Amino acid sequence: MNNYEPREGDFGVIKSRGVFARLIQVGTVSRWNHAFIYIGNGKIVEANPKGVEVSDASKYPLIAWNRHEELTDLDRKLIVQHAVEQVGKPYNFLIIFNLVLRILGLRVLANTHFLYKLAQKEGYICSELVAEAYAMARCPVTTKAPDLCTPGDLAERLVYA
Repeated sequence: MNNYEPREGDFGVIKSRGVFARLIQVGTVSRWNHAFIYIGNGKIVEANPKGVEVSDASKYPLIAWNRHEELTDLDRKLIVQHAVEQVGKPYNFLIIFNLVLRILGLRVLANTHFLYKLAQKEGYICSELVAEAYAMARCPVTTKAPDLCTPGDLAERLVYA
């Protein structure tokens, strides 16, 4: 069904199943719950609960790729380089905790300056990794700060850009 061959630096988004996936979908009011960067040779860099790691893209059968982005070869190289440099860094559970607070209707607690500053120091969530890598290459995919970007924000980019 999807014949697109991703190019290095492309980002992909997916919608998967499971409790964690559903929490992200509800918390972000989106059907999309995961994002990653294609680095070539069938590999992606993704932030998941194990941390930032290199995985096989084939583990996700249905991927929406950002095939329309106008990126130069240098842009793609910088995006991939930044993503690969983050491998081994931890997952940012504080941002997920923030999402849970929002799901529970506790936005006042979720939006505190203290929690925001604390969450910035921990690690990455998937969409933050994508947004930051694109921003580092001077090809921003959102007007939000990278740590506020969600998979749904990236998916909107696929449709509205």
